[in-house]
Amino acid sequence: MASDGETSVRDPDLSELADTKNSKGHGFHCFKHDGLYFFMLPEHLVKGQKQVDRIKSVTEAELKDDDIIICAYPKCGTHWLWEVIEMLISGTIHYQKDVKETRMLEFIFKDGIEAVPQPRVFNTHLPLRMLPKQVVEKKIKCIQIMRNPKDVCVSFFNHLRDVTPPANYEGDFVEFTEAFLSEKIPFGSYSTNLLSWKTEVAAAPELPVLDMYYEDMKTDPVKAAKDIAKFLGLSCTDKYCEEVALACSFKKMKKVDEEMKSDGPMKIWAEGSEGTFYRKGEIGDWKNWFTVAESERFDQKWNAKMKDSGFTFTYTPV
Repeated sequence: MASDGETSVRDPDLSELADTKNSKGHGFHCFKHDGLYFFMLPEHLVKGQKQVDRIKSVTEAELKDDDIIICAYPKCGTHWLWEVIEMLISGTIHYQKDVKETRMLEFIFKDGIEAVPQPRVFNTHLPLRMLPKQVVEKKIKCIQIMRNPKDVCVSFFNHLRDVTPPANYEGDFVEFTEAFLSEKIPFGSYSTNLLSWKTEVAAAPELPVLDMYYEDMKTDPVKAAKDIAKFLGLSCTDKYCEEVALACSFKKMKKVDEEMKSDGPMKIWAEGSEGTFYRKGEIGDWKNWFTVAESERFDQKWNAKMKDSGFTFTYTPV
């Protein structure tokens, strides 16, 4: 946070700020567009424009035929998947020095998207309707990664607890869970995200999409690498897929994140926090956070909305 009259890098047009506060006064530093809440970004990223106009610009971005886009709700494994795809494409075991935000559509907007050199692997938490129109027009390959909602909820809570003010969440886990199951959370509820993605993709049947599950990738990372390579039309040997899986193990990725990654377009983690994109990465960590009653209440609300959706999640290690 800036002090002594300094202008904070997180000092956007607060007239755009949406009300997401609960009864205890805890909420998110967001604006609202097309039914979704988005983080208010630093002024240097929005370049004096209205944030909603910057988000809208994404739809007009020019894409290349060989672009790839990772589509996922927050905390579903985007960083991990990005490193795997980059290694498969390049044919070399080489970690990206950049953070994924430098390739995130809703962070870099139209001008940033068009400035990225090829080959390009983008990532986004946006629904299909907010992606560049050329995604459907040019049949851009999209890979969606999904994760069980309870682990996503825990991971998202820890992430937002540790980010720099005023984007950080100050409520407790029970409060956050209520927000997670509602729409009043950055990028909307996870259930709505999944249902919207399914509906919008169904309306574009020629769009090439690979659906992946975080838990499957964790359980059999070599198969996941092979599946990705096949989807992308890459000639990767079984041995190389094994090397990629080993290089992208959670333990190694956490070390890379701590030691190699350059600063992103904005400061993410608060001073004194242990914020990291690689916290635990376990299947079933949610059991350390939910009480039995809270878990049952979560199931009731989640299942009511997701009934007959076709999504099946793994909640505990196999």
